[in-house]
Amino acid sequence: TLFRSMKFNSSIVLLDYCVSENDCVLINHYFLLMYTFSDVMETYQKMMNSLAHQLLLLMLKWLEVSEDELNWKLSMSQDALLLNSFPPCPDPKSTIGLAPHTDSLLITVLHQSHEGLQIFRDGFRWVTVSPIEGALVVNLGNLMDILSNGKFSGILHRAFVNQIRHRISVAYFCYPPIDSQVAPFAKSECPIYSSLTVKEYLQIRAKHMEDALSVIRIK
Repeated sequence: TLFRSMKFNSSIVLLDYCVSENDCVLINHYFLLMYTFSDVMETYQKMMNSLAHQLLLLMLKWLEVSEDELNWKLSMSQDALLLNSFPPCPDPKSTIGLAPHTDSLLITVLHQSHEGLQIFRDGFRWVTVSPIEGALVVNLGNLMDILSNGKFSGILHRAFVNQIRHRISVAYFCYPPIDSQVAPFAKSECPIYSSLTVKEYLQIRAKHMEDALSVIRIK
């Protein structure tokens, strides 16, 4: 009986025992695939971090705000990667992929393998955002709405399932450190949102969902 241990994502993983060398080869192949996947995701996340940083700098420039006016350094921004799987559904109209929502954070960079993303346009209709080869979709979140004093607002969107195709989406989220303060920039003559921390906003969001921005809006 053979035992192997392998390091995976900074954790030690102890493999189950192998009754033969062939079993160990199969298990090693399985972990090799996991390593490859992990490496690809790590590289992708780093690239998205760089892209989000550039996008934020461009938006700050448009707002005529310097990075120094932020309550945190862009290099300290947090991020997360979310992979969603939407298997084919025989009756797509009977289910929901993702319910309508706006994103909570600063920026979302989305890759989608097939159609499924829809945005709410003109206050009355859903429009499908078809994938374009070599292109990514960028959504702005509620925290960007607050920082820009409503100039960069998020859009309501949802995801639907397909009858034939298995859709995969990879969403990259960028946001300030959880204890950092977010408020309309000082140059905003008439702030429309109250100042609060990221943590406080997420708590409000969890309680009031899509009405969260209305809760912190200055009357």
